[in-house]
Amino acid sequence: MAELIPNNEDLAAALFSALGEHVPHPSALEVEAKRLISQIEDRESLLLKVIELCGNPQTPKQLYLTAKAYSWLGRKYDRQTIQFAEAYLNTEGWSELSNRTIVENGISMNHLFTQRASVFIDLAKAQEGVGRLEDALYNFLEAYRLEPYSAMNAVKAANVMVKLHGREEALIFLRRQKKSLYYSPTKYTDTSGNVRHNDEFRRLLDAHIFKLQEHEQTGK
Repeated sequence: MAELIPNNEDLAAALFSALGEHVPHPSALEVEAKRLISQIEDRESLLLKVIELCGNPQTPKQLYLTAKAYSWLGRKYDRQTIQFAEAYLNTEGWSELSNRTIVENGISMNHLFTQRASVFIDLAKAQEGVGRLEDALYNFLEAYRLEPYSAMNAVKAANVMVKLHGREEALIFLRRQKKSLYYSPTKYTDTSGNVRHNDEFRRLLDAHIFKLQEHEQTGK
C-alpha cells in the first residue's frame, strides 16, 4: 500500500474515533483506521499518528484533533496541548461536531457545549501541569460555565483555588455553588418508566466540601 500522506485529517478523525474519541469522519476510512491500529499497536504511536495526519494544523478540525490527541498523551505533552487547545478555542469551532441536545438522567446537555468544555478542561489541566494556575482556574471556570450541571468542573476549579489562595477561598466558592439550580435533585422518569432523582451534583459538591473541611480542621 502507498505511504500515507500527512494532512489527511479525515483519516486522523477516523483513527481517533477508533481509539475512543468519537468524532465525525467518513465511514469509508474506518477499515484503514483499523489497519493502522493493527499495524502500529502502540497507543502513544497511534496518537502521534493522529497528530501527524493533521499536518500543520490550521483548520478548526485539525486543531481540535491535534489538541485532543496531545491531551491524551499526558503530562509530557502539556505545552503542545496548551498551544493547540488555545488555537482551537480562538476559532468558531469545528462545524461538523454534533449540535444535538440530549437528556441524560434528567439533565439536558448540548453536545457542542460539552465538546467545547472538554477542550477548556484539557487546556486547564495542561496549564495546571506547567504551573500556570491563574490561567488554569479561568479555563476550568469557563468549562463550568458551559456545563453548569457538572459539579466536577466546580471541584477542579476549587482544587486550583486551594493552590492559589488556600482552602478557605475554595470552600467559599464551593458553598456558593449550593445555590445552583442543579444542587436540588432533578426528578426524571427512566426508560423503564420508573421515577428517579438525580442528585449527582449535590453528592459530588458536598463530598468535596467535606473533604476540604476535614483537611482544614486537621491542618493537613
